[in-house]
Amino acid sequence: MWKITCGSLLVAIGLCGIAYGQPAKRTVLQQTDVSTEAPQEVIFGTVEIAPGTGNPFHTHFGTEIGYVVQGHIRVERKGEPPQDLGPGQSFLISRGVVHHSVPLGNEPVKLINNWVVDKGKPLLTPAPN
Repeated sequence: MWKITCGSLLVAIGLCGIAYGQPAKRTVLQQTDVSTEAPQEVIFGTVEIAPGTGNPFHTHFGTEIGYVVQGHIRVERKGEPPQDLGPGQSFLISRGVVHHSVPLGNEPVKLINNWVVDKGKPLLTPAPN
C-alpha cells in the first residue's frame, strides 16, 4: 500500500512539473509610479473610436495606459509631439496631462485601457480651451 501511494505521489509530482514546466511569458509594455495621495481605484476597459471621430482634449485624475488592438491612432499631448500607434503598441498618459486621440485612416480603433484614478472622481474631465 505504501509503495503504491508513494508511487502515485511521485507520478502526480512529475505530471505537475510537466504541466507547469514553462512559465508564462510576460512583457511589460508601460510602467509608472502610482500616486497614493487620495484613495485610488483601477478601471480596466475597452475604448472604441469610429473613423472620422475622436475625443476632445481632456485630463484624468490619475494615469491612463492603453494598448492598441485594432486600427491606427494618434495620441496628442499638449506641448509634446504626436504619437502615432498601431496594433500591438501602447501608450501612457500621466496624471493631469492634457491629451486627446484621433483615429488615423478609415478603420475603427479598438483599445484596451487601464486607468488608475482617484476614487469617486470622474474618469475624464474636459480640458479648458
